Amino acid sequence: MKVLFGLRVSPELKKFYHKTLPDEIDLIFPAEINEETLLSVAPDVEVLVAYKLSSTFMEKAEKLRHIQVPWTGSETLDFELLRQYPHITVSNSHSNSLAIAEHAVSLLLTAAKRITYRDSRMRKGDWSPRYNDENSYWITGKTLGIIGYGAIGKKVGKILKNGFKMNVYAIKRDPNRIDSEDQCDFLGGPDDISYVLNESDFILIALPLTRETEGLIGKNEFQQMKERVVICNISRGSIIDEQALYKYLKDNKNAIAALDVWYNYPQDRKKPISVFQNRSFEELDNVVMSPHSAFKVVEREVVFIEDIITNISIISRGEEPINQINLDLEY
Repeated sequence: MKVLFGLRVSPELKKFYHKTLPDEIDLIFPAEINEETLLSVAPDVEVLVAYKLSSTFMEKAEKLRHIQVPWTGSETLDFELLRQYPHITVSNSHSNSLAIAEHAVSLLLTAAKRITYRDSRMRKGDWSPRYNDENSYWITGKTLGIIGYGAIGKKVGKILKNGFKMNVYAIKRDPNRIDSEDQCDFLGGPDDISYVLNESDFILIALPLTRETEGLIGKNEFQQMKERVVICNISRGSIIDEQALYKYLKDNKNAIAALDVWYNYPQDRKKPISVFQNRSFEELDNVVMSPHSAFKVVEREVVFIEDIITNISIISRGEEPINQINLDLEY
């Protein structure tokens, strides 16, 4: 079975792939990642590890059985194209979910305890946060609302429920599908989102970005939240309407947002240029910001490819891959 990696792989990870997978699996790591190189090997490829693909590649890859996205997000895929090949399975990877969950918990705690705000004042010799009325928020025993109860959401819920005795209210597309990791006090479907927003002291957005979820949280949803609420987004920026979020935070100083995902990104990460959002979030004291860096943890490389190795092994045995994406739902 030939497996093509349509993305750059470090020498260390190449060695790990070869060491871990059976010798009869032919792993192809192109020296250059470009359309010409990928097309040259496409006819013999059975598994593609990539996050983008072209119609030309799909036409030439007559033996292709499976496409493996190397991380959780799948919005870079051309689903209209993929639906033309229903015999090809597509999976994403959840191996980074614990790292993302840890980061989400850290953001929530940092926001609730006003750490960045107090730190910025302390660096200026300003002790006013000790004496003014800008108090931090209780966490223990409060209610966490998880909008998107998938691999990441479940881990965040488990950490905060067991560690802080939080009540966990969650939303997932099919609330009737539960497993041993579910530890919810309330688990509802999309129609229950207003109830969860109303009841929650902390809100985690952990949804995939699809046509249905883009702009899901806007002015109407903010009006349903408590005055003192901490909102954390670790999914994709555009799931929350940018203008509505900025206005809500600017007008309501008792609300705090902790954000790892954004609307504007550097076009060339090798050039250290300043990139700001369409609204001045950096000027608001009630925002905790991190640059889409939840995955940046030491020793992550081997851990993050566990699902990829699992699926390659499974497919080589003729079995069904895990974490399959529904091409109609696009996640």
